[in-house]
Amino acid sequence: MTAGNRQADRLGTPVSPPGGQSAVARERVLHALSPAECLGLLEPGGVGRIGFASAEGVIVLPVNFAITGNVIVFRTAPDTLLAVHASAPVSFQADHLDEALREGWSVLVQGHAREVTDERDISHLERATGLEPWADGARDVWVRIMPARISGRRIQPRRI
Repeated sequence: MTAGNRQADRLGTPVSPPGGQSAVARERVLHALSPAECLGLLEPGGVGRIGFASAEGVIVLPVNFAITGNVIVFRTAPDTLLAVHASAPVSFQADHLDEALREGWSVLVQGHAREVTDERDISHLERATGLEPWADGARDVWVRIMPARISGRRIQPRRI
């Protein structure tokens, strides 16, 4: 694909299907996911984004996360914006996209973040999740997101 075709594609202009695929092979269906399907997609953990309101406006930051039960957890350093907003309404979003195949999923969790302070709870989270922060330095603040609303979408080839 030429740079012009890539640019046209990003602008929403149709481009030729890759390598002999017919237009029918490229048809995609976008459908809503149930909360259970969403949690299943988040179950392996990975990298997501936390969105929250701050004095500077809405901020979205990446975190590596784990799931335990229906709760999302991540770790951060005590001097970060994430720690400062560890007891606030938040949105959490994670996705998996395959740009070449034009398919993937996205999950949005809206809820409330709470810092985990009880040592027994922290020990349980360490054992249950094995969550290790990617960033260097002490990441001793555990944050739990209690979902109030879970939604998601998947785009995939139309089944014939």
